[in-house]
Amino acid sequence: MEYPKISVIMPIYNEEKKIQKCLESIREQDYPQDKIEIVFVDDDSTDKSLEIAKKYKIKYVRNGAHDYDIGKSLGIKEATGEYITFLDGDNILPNKDWFKKMIQPLIEDKSIIGSQLMWIKYDKSYPFFDRYCTLYGITDPLTIYLEKRGHLMLWEKKWKLGLVKDNENYSIAEFNEKNLPTIGSVGFTIKKEYLLKTDYDPAFSHLDCMQDLIKLGLKRFAIVKQDIIHLHSSSYSDFIGKLKRNLNIFMRDYKKRRYKWEAPLWKKAYATFAMGTFIIPFYHATRGYLKIHDVAWFAHPFICFSVITKYLKIFLFWKLGWTKN
Repeated sequence: MEYPKISVIMPIYNEEKKIQKCLESIREQDYPQDKIEIVFVDDDSTDKSLEIAKKYKIKYVRNGAHDYDIGKSLGIKEATGEYITFLDGDNILPNKDWFKKMIQPLIEDKSIIGSQLMWIKYDKSYPFFDRYCTLYGITDPLTIYLEKRGHLMLWEKKWKLGLVKDNENYSIAEFNEKNLPTIGSVGFTIKKEYLLKTDYDPAFSHLDCMQDLIKLGLKRFAIVKQDIIHLHSSSYSDFIGKLKRNLNIFMRDYKKRRYKWEAPLWKKAYATFAMGTFIIPFYHATRGYLKIHDVAWFAHPFICFSVITKYLKIFLFWKLGWTKN
């Protein structure tokens, strides 16, 4: 294979505890290192993140806006690679041919716009809530019941949403404005020329920009049969805090968002009912546990209830024009 140049966009703020393993996993790839550009977009970290990163031949870009999406947009502008991969400081590439597998479908089939991972890597040694996220392939349980998941649960082996063709190493799917899942973030790989067609500046919201591509008729994606380590939340408060932050940002910028989480009213009602009643989440937890014996599956009913009640509260305050939540 003729290896194209890849620019890895990494928006970072205070990740000194995790960033070294992330960067090591990039530099240990079985891929020509002169074809991997690490665009390290630092948001004025106050720890040793930048000091550590400079040991790994990075391209430093200062953000300073204290905004994750602005950091990604700055990284896209500075990237010189033909392809772009998005990674966070809490990601680790679990195998040395990771980039090769992400690039393969984009080289083989020019109708494919981008490559999305099928799973998040699981390890029983992870903290409890990291295991929960990896088992379900989510960072937000609402995506399960709105059918917007960008990754499969760990026991699921076949991608179904928008499926066009199932190959040995990846599946091909076509999405539209109504069924577009939450793709385009961690590990997502895409040709830079396609990103430049989106409204990525001044802030790159991955869901908004995926919606832009769909509207342009660029709707075919590869779901690659591999995973990535994502050390998302080591505690319940960390997990819930990130969800609240993301929802508050979404509400704040709602008028500017192109991706509106559209779903039929019945599906929204079903999601609210399912997450608030314990029954359906407990069924999913039991089914998962029978496949992979880990008690972290059973956090799901409680997390679903907690998340939906907090979301309803934030939504109500937003509708009433209140800012305190």
